[in-house]
Amino acid sequence: MGVPWAASFGRDRELAALRRLLDQVRRGGRAGRPGRAILIRGRPRVGKSRLVEEFIERAGVPHVFFTASAQPTTETDLRLFSEAVLTSSLPAAAVFRDQTPRTWDAALRLLAGCLPDEGPSVVVLDEMPYLIANDPGFEGICKSFSTASFPGARCMWCASARIWR
Repeated sequence: MGVPWAASFGRDRELAALRRLLDQVRRGGRAGRPGRAILIRGRPRVGKSRLVEEFIERAGVPHVFFTASAQPTTETDLRLFSEAVLTSSLPAAAVFRDQTPRTWDAALRLLAGCLPDEGPSVVVLDEMPYLIANDPGFEGICKSFSTASFPGARCMWCASARIWR
């Protein structure tokens, strides 16, 4: 199951924290809410994305890793997200082959059907501020999705954001 956690890559403390959160998801969380949402913030080029990539590799769980970029429209963001899910290791990712979500709410609801019924999974939304720039309601949709709409999902959400100083 993935790479041993003891293997060093220079971010052992951060990897251990992410592993503990994933273990909580694996155990079922508390109060019927096993999911976790995590925001990883930091200055540009400090390794936020690389940290999450390493975590996923070591965890060995089904996942989707979507990196947003400065796209001109929400429709383009949604198309690229759908492509990322299709190439992911989520068990039912193929549902995106026949669907074209037109809103983030629809895309995330479709994603919920791709998550495994047993065991944890990880959803990564890298460079999230680009998605918010195209759709100011995106952040609220994510919050609703990760906490209320699918409270029983054993899913760990990771999002990254740059901090400029």
